[in-house]
Amino acid sequence: MRTSLLLTAVLLLIIFFPDWVIYKTIKNHVQKRWLIIVHWLSTFVFLLGILLLFFFVRSSHDEDQLQLFMWFNWLLLLVYIPKLILSVFILLNNIIHKIFPFVRHTLAYIGLFLAAVFFVGFIYGAMRGRFDVVTTHVKISFPSLPPAFDHLKIVQISDLHLGNFGHEPRFWDNIVRKINAEKPDIIVMTGDMMNNFANEVTPYDIERFSHLNAPYGKFAILGNHDYGDYTHWSSSAAKRANLDSLEQRERRMGFRLLLDEHVFVKKGDDSIAVAGVQNWSKPPFHCYGNLAKAMQDIIHFPFVLLLTHDPNHWMAQVVDYPTIFLTLSGHTHGMQFGINRFGLHWSPAEWMFKQWDGLYCYHQTKYLYVNRGLGYVGVPMRLGMPPEISVITLNCADKQ
Repeated sequence: MRTSLLLTAVLLLIIFFPDWVIYKTIKNHVQKRWLIIVHWLSTFVFLLGILLLFFFVRSSHDEDQLQLFMWFNWLLLLVYIPKLILSVFILLNNIIHKIFPFVRHTLAYIGLFLAAVFFVGFIYGAMRGRFDVVTTHVKISFPSLPPAFDHLKIVQISDLHLGNFGHEPRFWDNIVRKINAEKPDIIVMTGDMMNNFANEVTPYDIERFSHLNAPYGKFAILGNHDYGDYTHWSSSAAKRANLDSLEQRERRMGFRLLLDEHVFVKKGDDSIAVAGVQNWSKPPFHCYGNLAKAMQDIIHFPFVLLLTHDPNHWMAQVVDYPTIFLTLSGHTHGMQFGINRFGLHWSPAEWMFKQWDGLYCYHQTKYLYVNRGLGYVGVPMRLGMPPEISVITLNCADKQ
């Protein structure tokens, strides 16, 4: 009981802190009654939104409610974060003003500017940023790569979350065109085809993605969302049937679904192994993957490409296998927010993942590439971490 009261008090403090600071500023410096009314009215709407959000969290059973839930998330952040930024700078300005009286409103104006930047940025991220796909080209050299696979081109996509794009078919048509224009040898999809429900993958999606061309194969694995763990099911049988339906749909797209197993890709007299595990994650995510099973009989195979959804898997288990030289993951989305310009590469994702976006190397022999994904979850926006198609070219070591 005490814990619940404490958490409630902390939550109320977090919610009302920026409103109280801004209210005091308006009252002391602006003194316009209508501004005070507007201010507290916006606060009331914000709290009402939180209550509605709680209702949808408790009763979310279908995809339409999930979309509404995500837009509520975005709207609440759109209102709260700029207010929080502004209130912090106002508070700092007041403290510094008492120490240095000649500093009057400088920090408050800076806070107002940053709040406006975040406000506009969140609108851009929802209206445009989530559709601004970038194609990233990476070249990696391996001493152990069989000569026939020199210049092998792999296109990686991840985290499609198709249910979020029900009214944006042109987005996916453009993705297919972009991928085929790269003329890949292999295409891989590293999990989270859907949010919760197999019927998010429509017949049109199946037809669309079946047009992806890769002469040496299209391979896919499951991500944490693909198991339907984030919704309510009438029975375990219904949940299993949903997963079975998704697997069938991915196969109809032309993907070879790798469920703790491996296949061989042959080119001339050489071959490499492509292994894939079911979702392997740390709590609070469920763990289904079995890497030992996927690597059975190929532990000493000269070159193994591994598909695993969660990049945390790489350091936890994967690097212990001597011949898994390249691992491809997704899952993080780059937290859909951050910066990757002007020499800066940062996102809140790094608070949860040691490897969260781009290329990583272990002992100069093993590599991990983390794809930011094409879709989104939580909030319908991307800002500074755009959706990504990865084009990874493998070279023999003496042909950088």
